Amino acid sequence: MKNTITISNELSQIMIVVPCVLTTAGIIHQLKIGPGIKEAINIIRNIDGAYDEVLKTPGSIVVLNISNSSKQLADEIRFIKWYRKEQPNRNIVIYTHNHKVSILKYLSSLGVRVIISQYELPTIFMELLIKSLSSSITLHSPMIKKILQEQLSCELTLCEIQVIEQLFLGHNVTQIAQHLGRDIRTVSSHKRHAMQKLGLHCDKDLHVLSCEITGKSLFL
Repeated sequence: MKNTITISNELSQIMIVVPCVLTTAGIIHQLKIGPGIKEAINIIRNIDGAYDEVLKTPGSIVVLNISNSSKQLADEIRFIKWYRKEQPNRNIVIYTHNHKVSILKYLSSLGVRVIISQYELPTIFMELLIKSLSSSITLHSPMIKKILQEQLSCELTLCEIQVIEQLFLGHNVTQIAQHLGRDIRTVSSHKRHAMQKLGLHCDKDLHVLSCEITGKSLFL
C-alpha cells in the first residue's frame, strides 16, 4: 500500500516503512510541520515491500520502525544491512519504542543516521532529520542519548562487526578465527571490545541479543 505527500525542499524522497497506521500518521504530521515542500513520501506497510521500492527510488531516505518483536526485529535488522549495502550514502532514520540498550547500541553500529524515540516531542524528529543530511555520525534523540549515556563510543569497527555477527550465527572464537583467517587472540580481543560497546557483560547477554536480532528461539 502506498500514498504520496510532499516534503521539505532540503530533503530527497522519503520512504516510511512502518506497519502501524497511527505511528505513520504521527511521522507524516512531523514531516508536514517542517519548512518547505518538495517531493513525495512513500508509505510502506510491510517491510518485504520496501526492498523493491528502494530499488525503484534509489535516492530515498528511509524512516524505519523498530519493534519489540524478535521476529520483526530480525527482519528489520536484515533490511538495514541490505539497505546500507545498496545505499551506503543515504540516510536510515530509526523511529522506535524499543529502548533496550544493547539493541540501540547495535543499531548505532550498523551506520544508521538517526535513532529517535517515539516518545520524543514532535519537533525533535524534523530537527534531527535535517541535521542528518550534513552529518556523518549517528544522531540520537535526547531520550535515546540519555539511555545510551554516550554518543559515538558505541560504534563498532568493521572487524568487530564481522566477529560479533559470526558469534550471532553460533560460531565460537576458534571457529571464527579459522573462518576469518585471524589469530584467535585477535578475535577474542574484537569480541571483548564489541561486547563492551554493546553493553553486554557475559556470553549469556550475547546469546539473548543474538536471539533478538536473528529471530531465533531463546534457550539458555
